[in-house]
Amino acid sequence: MDDREVIARSLPPPVDVPVDGNFAGKLTPDLRAELHGWTVLPLAALALAGFLALLLALARMPGAENILPWTGQTFFQKLLVVHVSFAFVVWYLGVQGALTVVVTAQSRSADFGGLSILVGRTAMYGFGLSFIMLLIPALADLGEPSINNYIPLLVHPLYFAGLTLLAVSLALPIIRLLISLAHQRFVEAGTFGVACAGVIYLIALVCVVAAWFTLPPNMDIAGAAEYVMWGGGHILQFANTALMLCGFYFLVRVSLGETPLPPLWFKAMMLLLVAGAAAGPLLYLTFEGGSPAMRLTFTHLYWYALPLPAGVVMFSVAALLIRRRSDVWAGAPEVKAVAAALVLFVFGGVIGFFEGSVDTRTPSHYHAMLIAVTLGFIALYFGLLLPLLRRRTERRRLRTAMYLLLGGGQFLHSLGLYIAGLEGVARKTAGAAQDLDTATKITFMVVEGVGGVIAVTGGIIFIVLAGKLLLAKTGHDVTADSDFIPASGRGE
Repeated sequence: MDDREVIARSLPPPVDVPVDGNFAGKLTPDLRAELHGWTVLPLAALALAGFLALLLALARMPGAENILPWTGQTFFQKLLVVHVSFAFVVWYLGVQGALTVVVTAQSRSADFGGLSILVGRTAMYGFGLSFIMLLIPALADLGEPSINNYIPLLVHPLYFAGLTLLAVSLALPIIRLLISLAHQRFVEAGTFGVACAGVIYLIALVCVVAAWFTLPPNMDIAGAAEYVMWGGGHILQFANTALMLCGFYFLVRVSLGETPLPPLWFKAMMLLLVAGAAAGPLLYLTFEGGSPAMRLTFTHLYWYALPLPAGVVMFSVAALLIRRRSDVWAGAPEVKAVAAALVLFVFGGVIGFFEGSVDTRTPSHYHAMLIAVTLGFIALYFGLLLPLLRRRTERRRLRTAMYLLLGGGQFLHSLGLYIAGLEGVARKTAGAAQDLDTATKITFMVVEGVGGVIAVTGGIIFIVLAGKLLLAKTGHDVTADSDFIPASGRGE
């Protein structure tokens, strides 16, 4: 029998986001406690990252070096390390942990008894402890910043220990999920997608280990940090993309009552992402460590292995949103967030083919794509995670404004960075080091700063709204309503 999904039909306002029927009523008390922890921790990480993003955006505006005390190049770089670590590493990995717990609950083999509980609690508390270990070196002004790509570092043993604990803490629930699914003949499409993202995450860890053991001799600390994190960071973007696509799949299904493409096709696209990521470890056996050929081949994975599966899913989502545009406009705000994230992700992807390696076109490209993923994850809080924790909100206009501020602000931020990069503004600089000596440079760095402030405003609304819901006392259990009916049409 083909994949048969339980489709969540949209409910009328004020409660416009029902609980996904695949997961309603399946969280045990222990898994619900895990999910609560994995929902709070990434929210806290994003709150810290958002505050630092505001400081960084202000630091790059013209004349900031004459007013603000944190525009010195060294301190700016330390702020940048901590911001990126929490905004694009801790936040993403935390959401992956939350989704892993959710789909573990859907598995019929999820109950491992005491061992399962021990694994879950150890992972959750370890993830929280890693926050402190990552923050202390920065707050105590320890170590040297290494502003390498994907996962920047503070070169200090405590920071390295924090990253290691962070990585292991997420690996534990992922391995638990994969063991659970190994006993099942049938796996629901969304669960399969999250499991594939978990496999890609483990592949990324293999790349980091392989890079460590193939580290070229006589390489300085900055070069070694870049080399160790380069390949694994590349592969992590496959996992982030897979999770974003799973988020789109969940949100469209629960809000419009229709899957964007047949479940078997969705599974096939997830397997293609795994196949592309699986090439990563093989590159360490094929090329000399740190060679230009290795870097170019990792980049080619982006160009040739990532676009097809991501494009198929996103095109299917876009086609469904266009066909159901009247429902999108009148329906849950989370569908509007999906549309905004699609536009931002495509914009970032297109300008990525015309980026420069040393100017602000590069951060313009990856910030657009990464914030698109963040926007999808924020919508997942209100479309999946919070309803499963029995916490829902009626603030439709506020949620819509939140999504549009974040998406629109980031579009302006990336547009400003891209055009400034065309004029030669260097990346990873602030204040006078940017050499803003033309009207065009000044104008579009102002656009960058204004866009950053707008985007951060959307992020602040999310943190406050989601934080209030998570701190509130729970009400009655939320279970599947009579509107949750088995799907029999499109999507099967």
